[in-house]
Amino acid sequence: MSDENVLFRKQIEVRWSDCDANQHMRHSAYADFCAHTRVGYMIKIGMTQEWLKQQGLGPVLFKEETEYFRELFMGEVVEVTIEIGEPTGSAKSVQLVNSIYRQNGDLAARHKAVFGWFSVAERKVVELPDIVKQYMLEQKTAGV
Repeated sequence: MSDENVLFRKQIEVRWSDCDANQHMRHSAYADFCAHTRVGYMIKIGMTQEWLKQQGLGPVLFKEETEYFRELFMGEVVEVTIEIGEPTGSAKSVQLVNSIYRQNGDLAARHKAVFGWFSVAERKVVELPDIVKQYMLEQKTAGV
């Protein structure tokens, strides 16, 4: 995926608590970094905690998968990017792809997540909000 398709990027430092007994970043921390970056993007486009509360919505994860390419180590500052993923074929879900890059620019992992929005009042998954359609289905750059 090319840099021109990047919607958002965030730098994160690998902490001691992100690492495992093999002295590198544990597999689940990669997913944590990606989720943290997606939340940062949501806030940037206006989907703040207050917005979610007003709308009575919350994001819900359907599927995620990670491909690992390089180790990450404590103290390393990594860059996590977001791009629009493949169409899901549903009006109730979207796929975003996170890439995690080492300090030297090497791709460390690629993470794909399919998620939608859950109505807290109705207790069900609802059609994608307009803001999601605008910023997560069309190629827009908000806060690159």
